[in-house]
Amino acid sequence: MAGLAEARALYRAYLAEAERVERERKPGEGLFGVGKKPSDDPCHERFATELETLLNAFDAQAPESAQVRELLSYLYLAPKEHPEPRSAFWMLCAVHGLTLDLTARLNRTDAAALFSLYAESYPRWDRLPVQQQVYSALKRASK
Repeated sequence: MAGLAEARALYRAYLAEAERVERERKPGEGLFGVGKKPSDDPCHERFATELETLLNAFDAQAPESAQVRELLSYLYLAPKEHPEPRSAFWMLCAVHGLTLDLTARLNRTDAAALFSLYAESYPRWDRLPVQQQVYSALKRASK
């Protein structure tokens, strides 16, 4: 059964892998286009694919609004709790776009709570385009 515990395990494994990639990076590697940058490692794309699979399985279970809120809260706060390594931070932000369909499963109360959390965590001037999409989806769901 897909859910929060599985998401946490996936995030832990991904962050450990991203940290390993950073640690094993040679000095100067990736500068001026020479060599591989840590953000080029396949672990990032693999994480996004595995998370998408997990979220689709979670959605297929027809979860209650409270379960969706709990999972989305975790996913939305992950970049704030793990700003390093930077290559992982950007992916943790990017995968917010994978949650757009799940926002439709939220009741108004849970959507409003997540909307407030998201707005506070990601001010308008700091939002990436995908985060603006999530912000708008949460705003719609909360009305």
